[in-house]
Amino acid sequence: MARSLRDFQCETCEEVTERYIDTTVERIQCHCGAIAKRMIGTPRVALEGISGAFPDAHTRWAKIREDNAKIQNKKNS
Repeated sequence: MARSLRDFQCETCEEVTERYIDTTVERIQCHCGAIAKRMIGTPRVALEGISGAFPDAHTRWAKIREDNAKIQNKKNS
């Protein structure tokens, strides 16, 4: 079974707890004895370190634009 780091929030004391646990587990017992529900986590994204842009996004955009210009030039010729 797959395991990953998950966040849980207690229904009573509202404390957030991190646990390395099976991905199918939805609830755990908090240290106060109440039930803690699994929180929805943020997605993991890879950003370029300097500008914060997605890697290769500009390069991909430039290539698509260049390819479209070549197609347009062939149509006009």
